[in-house]
Amino acid sequence: MHLYSKSKKWSGIFLLAFFPAMAFAQQPITPLTEAEKQQVVDSVVKRLDQMYIYPEVAKKMISLVVANVKKGKYAAIQDPIQFSDRLTADLVSVSQDKHLGISFDPEWVQQSKTVRTAKDSLELEHKEFPNARQDNFGFKEVSILDGNIGYLNLTKFYNPAQGGEAATAAMSFLANADALIIDLRQNGGGYGQMVQLLASYFFNETPVLLVEQYSREDQQTTQDWTLPYVSGKRRPDIDLYLLTSATTFSAAESFAYSLKNRKRAILIGETTGGGAHPVNRKVLSDRFTIFLPYGRSIDPITKTDWEQKGVTPDIAVPAKDALLRAQITALRKMVAAHPGTISTQWALADLEAQQLPVTLTPEALQAYAGTYEERILTVENGQLYYQKTGRSKFRLEPLSPDFFKIEELPYMRIKIERQNGIITGCTRMYDDGTRFTDIKK
Repeated sequence: MHLYSKSKKWSGIFLLAFFPAMAFAQQPITPLTEAEKQQVVDSVVKRLDQMYIYPEVAKKMISLVVANVKKGKYAAIQDPIQFSDRLTADLVSVSQDKHLGISFDPEWVQQSKTVRTAKDSLELEHKEFPNARQDNFGFKEVSILDGNIGYLNLTKFYNPAQGGEAATAAMSFLANADALIIDLRQNGGGYGQMVQLLASYFFNETPVLLVEQYSREDQQTTQDWTLPYVSGKRRPDIDLYLLTSATTFSAAESFAYSLKNRKRAILIGETTGGGAHPVNRKVLSDRFTIFLPYGRSIDPITKTDWEQKGVTPDIAVPAKDALLRAQITALRKMVAAHPGTISTQWALADLEAQQLPVTLTPEALQAYAGTYEERILTVENGQLYYQKTGRSKFRLEPLSPDFFKIEELPYMRIKIERQNGIITGCTRMYDDGTRFTDIKK
């Protein structure tokens, strides 16, 4: 089993966002002694020497920390959190490894000593992530967008032992979508086991090798495959789009990297954060732990990983624009495959107008104004309005120069008809395919 941790944007201090601080922050903190600092440093040196994935980088980190001790650079530090932050900053200044960090967490250390069974381990995990249920185990939003596009906002990869039921429920809800968008823009990582579970829904029953994990300590390589069984419906042929940002990190990158390399998903957004190393949490002392990258993730296709490089998108756009771009990309493909589907055409027209808003000149608006049998188009305060005689008035929103939607009447749209450049009528188009044209008087 392996864990990908979450690191927020680097700012000189390792931010343990995926591993929240325990209750120690609310208790009085005993200042550091020189003996405790030396114990922590000695433990860091030992752990790096034994386990850090790159031995030559480990030696450089060890040399820096030992030299800093000799120079007295830690001598004035009495606050344990400041000490852990300083050690982390020094280690990362050499390794540039965003998964590496020292944590002051005496409660976790004490609780970890009681872990003996799988149940104990899960209880400790619940204490590490007390808000997991409120976070819905990372499945923050599941919906069906216009055009029958499924949307999943996935903010974290929890252990399937915690989040497996939420994953199954989400995938069941999305089982009838014609295309699927998974939003990883705010996803900072998590457990590789959840990567396996979710990825399995996008392949058939034959297991597919996703990634290999090489451990330096025991020099063993393990493999993560898709699962031969999942609860619910597999979607091996669904068009899949993954949204990425610069803060997409670790397990989220593993998910994106594996699916991209297997031509199973299109990535849209920004290059990701660049953290590929699996992590173990190890005890350094009674109050300190280290998040230690012990291995490498190796894709069997590329023979490498995304460490410090990130995963590059297939379609590069600012993260804020990625969802709109994904919807448009999906709908254009769907319209090309099934041009007669009105709901898909309408959804695409709406989104393209959001991407490139249509602005009509005052002259164009006045040309549309007039009476169309029992219906009237008027211009008020620079806006075009539609009204049936004796009924409510609705504002027309342009999707193209001659095509309009009405927000309050989503089942109907208005198309302006022309002959030889002259406006001759307006057609009411309905989502059941019916049309009625009203002649302009």
